[in-house]
Amino acid sequence: MNCCRSQLCEGTNRFFSRWSKRYAKDFRKKGPDKIQTMILRGVGSDGSSFRHILDIGCGVGSLHLTLLTQGAQRATGIEVSIGMLEEARKLSIEFGVKDRVEYVAEDFVQVADTVDRADITLLDKVVCCYDNPKALLAASLGKTTGVYALSHPREHILIKLTFKLQIFINRLLRTSFHPYWHDWGVLRGMILSSGFALRYEDASFVWRVLVFERTPGR
Repeated sequence: MNCCRSQLCEGTNRFFSRWSKRYAKDFRKKGPDKIQTMILRGVGSDGSSFRHILDIGCGVGSLHLTLLTQGAQRATGIEVSIGMLEEARKLSIEFGVKDRVEYVAEDFVQVADTVDRADITLLDKVVCCYDNPKALLAASLGKTTGVYALSHPREHILIKLTFKLQIFINRLLRTSFHPYWHDWGVLRGMILSSGFALRYEDASFVWRVLVFERTPGR
């Protein structure tokens, strides 16, 4: 197992590891959350058609564990939060799929060259936690042969102001982690120009879900 040592990774690790047991408890009790359910709906498969799932920023594994129990062959979960990965491993044992999933504690961009290509890539609430989303998208799109699903904050003025305020407060308090607000339209354009077509879109008040699929021959 690799371990991410950059300042960004260490701050994100500390922040999200505090919440890992709560996330795992919620998943055991309720299953995938509202946004994850939208992603699974957009993917439009019971999981059995997927040979390899690449779950970037996988958290406690809600998405890939659900798809593995539905018949997907194997998964790679990449996450900088050690606490999240510890809970994901426990859940993989509980779900009876531990031999079909590999976990890597690292910044995906740094290890992308070592990761196998996947016919589905998942990035749930990840791009708003990353300082260089173009690098993240470029690396992950290059590894995706089929479905590419992600969620990000909605482009609503209230959501933007809330995120900007949170970023300001976190920086003022010098906390170990803060979210990022990016130009989501630019990122969508980057995905489309990489040979993918949008096939599903949904949203809650805060989050937008987008599911793309690689165009044949691209």
